Amino acid sequence: MAAGWLKGSTDERALIAALKRGDEQAFAFLVMRQQASMLAFARSFLRNPAAAEEAVQDTWLALITGIDLFEERASLKTWSFSVLANIARTKARREGRTISFTDMGYNEPGVDADKFSGDGTWLSPPGQWSEISPERIVAGRQMLAHAMAALDGLPDNQRAVVTLRDIEGLSAEDACSILGVSDANQRILLHRGRARIRASLDQILNATST
Repeated sequence: MAAGWLKGSTDERALIAALKRGDEQAFAFLVMRQQASMLAFARSFLRNPAAAEEAVQDTWLALITGIDLFEERASLKTWSFSVLANIARTKARREGRTISFTDMGYNEPGVDADKFSGDGTWLSPPGQWSEISPERIVAGRQMLAHAMAALDGLPDNQRAVVTLRDIEGLSAEDACSILGVSDANQRILLHRGRARIRASLDQILNATST
């Protein structure tokens, strides 16, 4: 019988147990699930794509060799991104680069707060969202590509926060712990990152409607 995690189960303990047994399918599943987000996150610290990819590969090695010591006090996802953050920071320091999570980008254009709810989510989808047709956006794939391009174009600190919160679904507390930032900084960076992506999607949708 297939393992629960292979059938799409949210049973993380089954996945962790499989990893501790050395199950190669479990490891391949974890890489498939997190590789893209981990690369995006690593690029927040390391501008060189090759260095970011190396940081991710070093993280996978650290996770596999250290999985037996994982005590499950945090989620597997939180642990893996914490390891990646430490590895990427170390590499960035060696390159003489730092990422500032105190730079809030106050010189950016103002954000329309009326478009967001108290928890930062959209009160309404971007313009014309409900009118997207297969002819305008083929199966939604072009829109996803635009969203990911917008994510990649965010300032480094905003990309890191948006990746953790909106792509990986981590809590504000976990994001703050991984990045070493205050909750206030995390909320501002998340809001500004979301606003930039929202504006990018609005621009694309408005262009297709003309």
